[in-house]
Amino acid sequence: MNPLQPSQEKEIGAMVDTDARSDAPQPRNAEASASELPPEFIEWQMTARRTMYARVAEGQRPAQFGAHLPVAVTLNRQRAFPVHSAAKGAGFLPRDEYLDEYIAQIDMCLADCEGRPWKESLDERVAVIRRFYEHRDHIDFRRLGLLEIFQGQTFRNLQADPRLTLHYTGDSPDYPSFQINAVAEIVGPEDKRFQFIYLARRLFEHDHFHIHQPEYPFGYVAWVQEVYDKSPFHGRAGRQMGTSRGQIPPVRLKEILIPLDNSRFAEDCMTIGLQLADSFGATVTGSHVYAAKLHDSRFKQMEAGLPLRYQEPQELARQRHIHDSLITKGLEMISDSYLDVLSERCGEAAITFVGKRPEGKNYAALVADINQNHYDLVVMGASGLGSVGQDSDLESPNGPSAILGSVVERVARRAQTDLLIVKGDRAIEGRIVVAVDGSRQSFAGVRLAVALASAVGAKVEAVAAYDPHFHTVAFRGLADVLSEEASRVFRFQEQEKLHDEIINEGIAQIYADHLATARRVAADDGMEIETTLLQGKPYPAILAHLETTQPTLLVAGRLGVHADDGLDLGATAENLLRLAACHVLLVAAKFDPVTDEEVLEALSEGVPWTAEALQHLDNIPSFARSFARKAIDDYARDQVCEEVTLDLMAEAREKLGM
Repeated sequence: MNPLQPSQEKEIGAMVDTDARSDAPQPRNAEASASELPPEFIEWQMTARRTMYARVAEGQRPAQFGAHLPVAVTLNRQRAFPVHSAAKGAGFLPRDEYLDEYIAQIDMCLADCEGRPWKESLDERVAVIRRFYEHRDHIDFRRLGLLEIFQGQTFRNLQADPRLTLHYTGDSPDYPSFQINAVAEIVGPEDKRFQFIYLARRLFEHDHFHIHQPEYPFGYVAWVQEVYDKSPFHGRAGRQMGTSRGQIPPVRLKEILIPLDNSRFAEDCMTIGLQLADSFGATVTGSHVYAAKLHDSRFKQMEAGLPLRYQEPQELARQRHIHDSLITKGLEMISDSYLDVLSERCGEAAITFVGKRPEGKNYAALVADINQNHYDLVVMGASGLGSVGQDSDLESPNGPSAILGSVVERVARRAQTDLLIVKGDRAIEGRIVVAVDGSRQSFAGVRLAVALASAVGAKVEAVAAYDPHFHTVAFRGLADVLSEEASRVFRFQEQEKLHDEIINEGIAQIYADHLATARRVAADDGMEIETTLLQGKPYPAILAHLETTQPTLLVAGRLGVHADDGLDLGATAENLLRLAACHVLLVAAKFDPVTDEEVLEALSEGVPWTAEALQHLDNIPSFARSFARKAIDDYARDQVCEEVTLDLMAEAREKLGM
């Protein structure tokens, strides 16, 4: 890795102490004062890099890559024009504890690719860098890494004054732009941070991409000190941005995938997908999966039934070759035809288009692509070409609700990305309903619904459904099966009173609180929304509400608040997906609207609890613990008690029948 000469090693050790201006911040203190990059910048970087890697993997040359090539600005006060600028490649760096891991991975990949053609090793090179960017918890967002190629004016300036400004500008139509003020630490080949920067460059270093140098003497670790939003249009250009800690990243749709199959629903998907892409400035990827190997397998199964003149080995081999060529080429041409339609529509709307035609089983190939590339949104039709009676069903009022194709159902169960299921040609407009149940996915749904509504000029209504009849029915059933002795032990009458007077009322309050949280989440994103508390089993209550309000879109979390790790799709989400007549957006993203500070503030508003009382509270089953705490808090306030003790808990249980 081209080790430094002894004189260069001494130079690194001395340059900051002897040459740096006294009024400039020092690299040795820069880490302590460094700030994390803001979420807007991080999300833009991640999206831009995913797009670039997708293009590279498809064998395309990357377009202008502003997210990787900022203008680096340094100072030389001895010159008449003291500001110097140069384009520099810059990227994220792993946290120190992960440096060895990623250095080893890239080194191994480069060794495996040594001597092989560029295109042959491309997938492996892309995969190793994707793994790094997909593990955000491995990235140190306080610093960026740059490689010195020429050892020219930038290097000389940073020796004297380590202040460095990186000015990023992205592509149209929104031209995201950021100014990052940093302090540069100069590092050499013995530093693991240099090694990661150097190896990451080598991973994609070839004639079409990079200038080749025999040596790369230094690298820079840019410790972030300030970030300014320089983007046009939104009225905030020039504002200083906060760090990613304590700030909420905006909802962005930058990459939209639209699977195509020439069905009527696919046509509707293109219309709605382009509507959203135009509103958000997103790139559209069209994909059609073709199954050449499946047809090849079917042909081999049919060979035994061919006429005798085709059974001769030589003739059979010739027929196989003809069939393989025709089927493969024909299916590729069909895929290209589907993609051409979407490509032309994107061109007319000035939307960036990427086409894909993977070979394989339709749902499996789609899921693999979705989970590997992490699109912001996937837009699929509720059914495909295999739908029975498609046209007649679409004409009936409840037709679309009865249609759900096997491919979209399988994708919905497996894809870890927000999925919009299109059920007709109606544009997203008017009213958007979002179902809230207290889960992090439902609150992410609120944010996504607000972002969509803001983009298309719609209104948002959040609904929450609770079942006040469940415990009543359950207790009526228990009354018929409990023996007299069991009723006494169970304290049946007291338990029934507890549920009627406290638990059911408490459940209603909890779901009302969820709606209040949804209003706050929406307000933080700049929108005032309606909220409605519904009674009944969730999915029938929500369906009845949809029938009344007629929204164009229902947004719901893929999983509910009680989901476990092994569940692929929640029962409420599945029923709504099948039965709702409007478009349905299943949300895979998660958002926690409650911060640690807010939890502490909420706890401080109640009556203080002794340590013994809190410990005893833990003995109550988790599903009832919040209800019990609220009931005891209310009782303590009614009795004007200064704190909740074990004795007060016992008194409350007796009075309330708990």
